[in-house]
Amino acid sequence: MSERQERLQNRLQPEIREFRDACRTLQLATVDGEGRPNASYAPFVLQSDGYYVLISEIARHARNLQQVPQVSLMLIEDEGGARELFARKRLTFDASAEVVARDDGRWQAAVTALQDRFGEIIAGLSRLEDFKLFCLKPQQGLFVKGFGQAFQVSSDELVEVVHLVEGHKRVDTGEVITRTDKVL
Repeated sequence: MSERQERLQNRLQPEIREFRDACRTLQLATVDGEGRPNASYAPFVLQSDGYYVLISEIARHARNLQQVPQVSLMLIEDEGGARELFARKRLTFDASAEVVARDDGRWQAAVTALQDRFGEIIAGLSRLEDFKLFCLKPQQGLFVKGFGQAFQVSSDELVEVVHLVEGHKRVDTGEVITRTDKVL
């Protein structure tokens, strides 16, 4: 890793983790076996091997994850706190989904962590037969801080951070725009 890359890594990794830890829900983009898309969300808890969600298979997104275990995840800055709605801070990942069996040791650990985070509702939901625990294992990802501030991130503790240098181009002049103040 170059010195510049290391400085960027040391600056961004804590910011990414703070942003991720402040989010309580994640957006899910799933497809069914016939390729029909569905956008949804779920409360989550992050464990060492992935993001865990407890969702009912009555819900379309749970059925989709069982049919096609590929999903896109997004954690996104709240609209009310965003400086610019066109460039909200966000962390996205391509991920694979796995149903965790109730007799798997990860089940109790994740349900306990979910209950610690979200309260007694988890105890009730986890006792319902239709609620399934999914482990969403991130693969490659992207952290966007704003205009011209997109960074590739890896799945393993967000260690590899690479600044994406492609910029927007003005239609009238062809100028590459990398700063927000030059967009308008």
